[in-house]
Amino acid sequence: MALTPKDHLRHRLQGRFARESVAYCLLMPEHGFMGHWYTWTNDRGEGGRAFVLHGAGPEPIFFDHQDGLPVGDQDFDDWSLAGAQLQVGEPLMGAKASFQSDELSIEFEFEGLHPAFDYNSNASGTPSYLAENRYEQGGRIVGRLTWQGKVYEFDGPGHRDHSWGTRDWDAIHHYKWIAAAGRDCSTNVMWTLAEGEIDINGYVYRDSVQSPVVSVSIDTKYGDDSVQDAITAHIVDADGRESVLSLDRRHTLARWDVSPTFNFTDTLFTGTLAGHEVISYVEYTWPRAYLDHLLARDN
Repeated sequence: MALTPKDHLRHRLQGRFARESVAYCLLMPEHGFMGHWYTWTNDRGEGGRAFVLHGAGPEPIFFDHQDGLPVGDQDFDDWSLAGAQLQVGEPLMGAKASFQSDELSIEFEFEGLHPAFDYNSNASGTPSYLAENRYEQGGRIVGRLTWQGKVYEFDGPGHRDHSWGTRDWDAIHHYKWIAAAGRDCSTNVMWTLAEGEIDINGYVYRDSVQSPVVSVSIDTKYGDDSVQDAITAHIVDADGRESVLSLDRRHTLARWDVSPTFNFTDTLFTGTLAGHEVISYVEYTWPRAYLDHLLARDN
């Protein structure tokens, strides 16, 4: 099912793991930061919001999270929840967002570089354990972060996503989620091992052409504590183009548990996509028990 102009709004949710979420990835290597603005809701009219600021790691340097909040009948075109706000401009293209707390405030604008890409446009569609559908979009993010008495201006590539439907973390063995954007190019790759199978989703946008990913091979070099330190991805899209994504400089790290059983290892890289400079949010995931095994074995 293709995206519609109303898919930036809330969707009907049902089922045990029903969830809808909107996320903005704020990439600030010039300041040594990566930010994650995030809000969500479930099928019971409860929601939450979080803002996470990543630095050298391994712990986030700022983490403010609230869940179980009543969201009422408000929608994502004019959303306000415990200090997090979102207003949509042109549907599926532009938006304004902010977060305010006693310790930190941030406000920014997003403008899409290309049309939003939904995972149902990939050959095998959106994996059933991940969502009913999900869209990803690279773009330009301009804003201001105020924290610990300092103001940080930022203006550069960024990324956002919106998903709705099932989100069953414990059905997933491991995934590699990579969102890279430059001034004139973008890619999103999600390589997932779940239910004994590999699923591949995402797109490549370059030379003014956007095309679904059909295959990808990813080579990761791990450093201390099984953290991704360098990544090379060979991506083939539906137009037959081969694009090499080379991420060779890691700027930030944040390792945290999204649930008691499932861990995120989030990193900010700079590198190139088909020779074009990009900034990239890279998230690798592991079952918590498996990651603990790796850490105990290697240490």
